[in-house]
Amino acid sequence: MFGFEKKYDNPELIATINETRDRWFTFLQKLEERMTEMCAAAVPELKSVFNQDTDPYKRAHGHMLMGLLGQLSQMRTKANQVREEKINGLLFSGEAMIPGIITKAGSKYHSLLHSFRMDCIDRHQVFEEKLHAAIEQLQQAAGEQDLETAYQEQLLAFEKIKDSFNCRQCGGDISIPKMFFIATYVSCSFCHTQNTFMPSTEAQMVLHNARSLAEQRTAHLLRNFNETHPKDPGLYRKYLRAMFDEWNKIVPDMANENEKFYERMLKDMEIGHY
Repeated sequence: MFGFEKKYDNPELIATINETRDRWFTFLQKLEERMTEMCAAAVPELKSVFNQDTDPYKRAHGHMLMGLLGQLSQMRTKANQVREEKINGLLFSGEAMIPGIITKAGSKYHSLLHSFRMDCIDRHQVFEEKLHAAIEQLQQAAGEQDLETAYQEQLLAFEKIKDSFNCRQCGGDISIPKMFFIATYVSCSFCHTQNTFMPSTEAQMVLHNARSLAEQRTAHLLRNFNETHPKDPGLYRKYLRAMFDEWNKIVPDMANENEKFYERMLKDMEIGHY
């Protein structure tokens, strides 16, 4: 008669949300501290190796740089694993705990989970920006690299190997449909077994170098902006859009995340950060 609302209360979920958020932030901060310490120690050494290496191809420097970038890659992989297991895992289980009929109390818990999700995404984006800055710092320690040549070499290498795989279960031929930059499951068209495709270290570096390569391709647009007095924000937006378009061409699988980053940079620009 009076339509009493059933109360939903789950203080344990609230505590878990807060604890998981804090632990996620602390975990990323520790990764960032390791990243900073590693780069501070590595940059002088990279410059020294580059200057002393008599090899015209600077292979000693290249091997050292690749090893350092590999360590940054491991940090990114670890962050992605923790995000998937702890953050996405809590979001999935938390939603399952909330009653299907949205009461006022239940709605509050949905809002808490949404805020938790956005906080964790934003913090992860900060980590990604710092990781990119660290990659650039290492790459620029001895001057700008020819990232375009390295990228084109990886495209050619992939074309040569994409049809040379066999299913681990039935032995059927497997063709890798596109260039992947991280370990990826590829399904066998015969028995549907999931096979793991592991790209080479050089191919994995394409992911790390993608933004830097996009910036190299669009550097002339950034120069146009920097040469204007006063600064023309329209030219910066033109550069930004072109740079992200190139970034998405290089690693199409990252396009959705890149576009969110692009929108965030536009908002920063609107409030005077650029």
